Amino acid sequence: MKSLFKLFMLALFLMPAMTFVSSAQDSTQTEVNKKNLSAASGKTKMLLTGAGWFGFAYDKDAKLNFNSYGFAPVFLWKISDKLFFESEIEAPQGEFELEFAKLNYAVNNYISIGAGRMLTPFGAYGEKWEPAFIERFPNNPIIPDEDFLPGGTHLNWGAIMGMDVRGRVPLGNSRLSYVVFVSNGPSLDNSNGLIDYENLDDNNSNKQVGGRIGLLPFSNSCLELGFSYEKGIAGNPEDSVYQINSEWKDYSKVGASAMAIDLNFVKSIPKIKSIIGVKGQFSSYMVDDAYYSVPDGFTATNYAPGDSTLYTFNNTLQNYYAQFSFRPALIKNKCLKNVELLFRYNSLTEPKDAAWSEKDNNGAGGVVTRMDIGLCYWLNWRTGLRFAYENTTHVNGEQSSELLARFVMGF
Repeated sequence: MKSLFKLFMLALFLMPAMTFVSSAQDSTQTEVNKKNLSAASGKTKMLLTGAGWFGFAYDKDAKLNFNSYGFAPVFLWKISDKLFFESEIEAPQGEFELEFAKLNYAVNNYISIGAGRMLTPFGAYGEKWEPAFIERFPNNPIIPDEDFLPGGTHLNWGAIMGMDVRGRVPLGNSRLSYVVFVSNGPSLDNSNGLIDYENLDDNNSNKQVGGRIGLLPFSNSCLELGFSYEKGIAGNPEDSVYQINSEWKDYSKVGASAMAIDLNFVKSIPKIKSIIGVKGQFSSYMVDDAYYSVPDGFTATNYAPGDSTLYTFNNTLQNYYAQFSFRPALIKNKCLKNVELLFRYNSLTEPKDAAWSEKDNNGAGGVVTRMDIGLCYWLNWRTGLRFAYENTTHVNGEQSSELLARFVMGF
């Protein structure tokens, strides 16, 4: 977390001495879809857009492996000047999934209302930077997934079921973007404390509420600073209660909250004829205190009073990444101007005393880190070749590395 804050402060310190470049980096997927519909020729009210990709990887075990492919069509339907529908179907590795399907109503220039299965308006990555033709790397930033957890925990990079109100407020030469949402809440696995934010169905009658505020302090939108927060009840009313020292505890009252800070800064430096970018996001997920089953062979640090079959831990999970990019886009050479050099540092800190978190050789939890060094060659603003070398350091000190490549075509 300290490393990310240092990058934030460095970007803020450097900004006054720099000239700025206009960018669409503050646009969410929904805003991009609206612009695409507006730009459609003639009286077209239906539009198909999206992206396709193909990639391969190389490591010391699998060697060269064609490991990824996908197709993500986005369907847009403009019903009227105020009403439009957007939907995306993702087919990574041949598995079809409805990523989002949302109806939007524009009340005026500053307020719009949406409802359906929507991209989670939490942080910046899911709504702004995750699409394959926008993400510069052939891989995503490090997240809690099956590579590090037994399953059941998902960051807010997917979709949720709910409603939102969003818009922008002009502040002189600055702007403030906002989104407030209510959705089905996360679910808690009462056996181990894992949280799942994929919520097509709610496990209780309580709803999750949250939102994000993004400040764009400059008129050309070169910088955006965002803050997100959400809170809801994660416990299931059907989960059994448990007893500690003759006092009954109820899983159905266990809540979960999350917060995120994000930054995106894009700037042109005429003296070196290049464009640089700094972006990052810090996320923290917190679950209320509760007791969980002690797995066989696991030695807990905090057993329930008088009951060695249950234990508790500080159920807080954090992750962040910080990314720097450099592109000599202002030079005359037609090849070099399309090359973008990238560096990204990723960190994941799981609850150190949880049975399911990564442990070192002494059984203590810690931090998983990864460094990504990348190169992106842009064929146009939606299509390009992505290359990366990633090196992951696990809690026990073991390291793994991989070479990745991906060809992405946006349409």
